[in-house]
Amino acid sequence: MQTFTYSFIFKIIFRFGNIFITLLLSIYLVPVIFYIDQNKFLIFPLIISLIILYITNRNYLIYYKLLPYKIEADAEKMICSNFLFSKEVIIIYYKDIDMLKGGVFSGKSSGVMKVSDSKNELQIGFSPKLNNSEKLIALILSKVSKELYSEVIENITDRRHRKKTNPK
Repeated sequence: MQTFTYSFIFKIIFRFGNIFITLLLSIYLVPVIFYIDQNKFLIFPLIISLIILYITNRNYLIYYKLLPYKIEADAEKMICSNFLFSKEVIIIYYKDIDMLKGGVFSGKSSGVMKVSDSKNELQIGFSPKLNNSEKLIALILSKVSKELYSEVIENITDRRHRKKTNPK
């Protein structure tokens, strides 16, 4: 059984990062709201700040439900626990995984990776910032069905091929 967790710093960022951003934007919004009647152009920074607040907090609510802070993996399953607002323990068997998307699974170098088991209606996510995430990715890819493995590898190679033919 291998255990994967986040470092203390990333645990803090994933748990409380939105609070810091929300406080900073709220402090910025106070003078904008007070002076909006004097300068109508302040409506643009107000709208942009409100959109950023909404997107940030929406994404954090999704991550709170999706990201376990502890994943234990063996040859047949992953045991996911230590969610932020839940004592729930989710067990996902590799044979039941039917979707891998996001992050490395989609050919990107960063981003949250999602593992789904539609049969049992389970989904978890993990960040590349997870300690030894490469080992977990390799373990998952080695245990999923051949079809899913081929699909993920195709996504990765297609993305790399497009990147080489269309450099920015």
